[in-house]
Amino acid sequence: MLTGTKTADGTRTRTCRLCRGEADAIAHGAPEIVRCRACGLLSLAEFPPREEREARYQDAYYAKDTGARFLGLIETALRFLKELRVRSILRLCRGPGSILDVGCGRGDLIQLFQERGWKAVGTQVSHTAAEAARRLRGVDVRIGELPGLSLPPESFDVVTFLHVLEHLDRPGDYLSGAWSLLRPEGVLVIEVPNCASPGFRWLERRSFTFDYPNHLVFYTPESLRRQLEGAGFEVLEVSHFRLEYSPYTTLQNLLNALPGQPNRLYRALQRNHEGRALRRSPWTWVHAGVAVLLAVPALVLSVAGAAMGAGNTMTFHARKAGTERGRESGEGAGARAGGGEGTGS
Repeated sequence: MLTGTKTADGTRTRTCRLCRGEADAIAHGAPEIVRCRACGLLSLAEFPPREEREARYQDAYYAKDTGARFLGLIETALRFLKELRVRSILRLCRGPGSILDVGCGRGDLIQLFQERGWKAVGTQVSHTAAEAARRLRGVDVRIGELPGLSLPPESFDVVTFLHVLEHLDRPGDYLSGAWSLLRPEGVLVIEVPNCASPGFRWLERRSFTFDYPNHLVFYTPESLRRQLEGAGFEVLEVSHFRLEYSPYTTLQNLLNALPGQPNRLYRALQRNHEGRALRRSPWTWVHAGVAVLLAVPALVLSVAGAAMGAGNTMTFHARKAGTERGRESGEGAGARAGGGEGTGS
């Protein structure tokens, strides 16, 4: 999200591609985090190579046979929590209608909408996850980046980006694309980690929401609202608690205060090679034991943070604004925030 040049004395100046403002380092070392002075957007100072980022979303991210990321019981629980997600979206758009889930994971959400009579389409950069979703769930998943897909304009009532926008190196182009794909008065649902939350400010690079090298951009409520309004959307409501994410994010942040590499328990719960290796480590089981003791306090802390408007997860529900203003704003936001292909989750 940021470019920069070096001055004569070797000092590096950075320019935010979202608003063209100047940016300063807020966390030195590797990887460095920078903040735009004007819009408040945080990002990595340097993004990992695109080829490296794309490779991470293939076999190492999703299981080849099922498209799952986590152990069985966790996958079952996540699917149940997706039902709560469906209900929250139906409050704003009762349907049946049409929905596009950008970065659709294993296809659970679009399957649930499809079962309710909706036309449901997902996008994925992971061939592994897309093929598993098509085979096991019978859903329509398009492989590729949203700006490069051939989808008819104004063909969806709802577009969702659920923990996807922070993975993208040009989120403005995606939001511009979503604006074009939504019907008039269509609903946009964005959910991202809240990097103004106490956990991120306390732990910075050790925060669960930092997730290097997967996360490139770190949103605050103010910076996300600014980007959505600049892309032609009217924000309807903002929430700071999601049962699917908030309690565990708080729990993992507490565990990350322990010595060693951060996010050990989270990585151990995954079905890839790293997860299997971590589950053989006694130190992982120490983390699991501490997690049991901290589970209730983590839930209480996450609810308290949400009540104060500082929860670690934020969900924006927005509506497509007027046609001419939205198109002009959307194209401007895409141009300001452009620069290289992104990767969905």
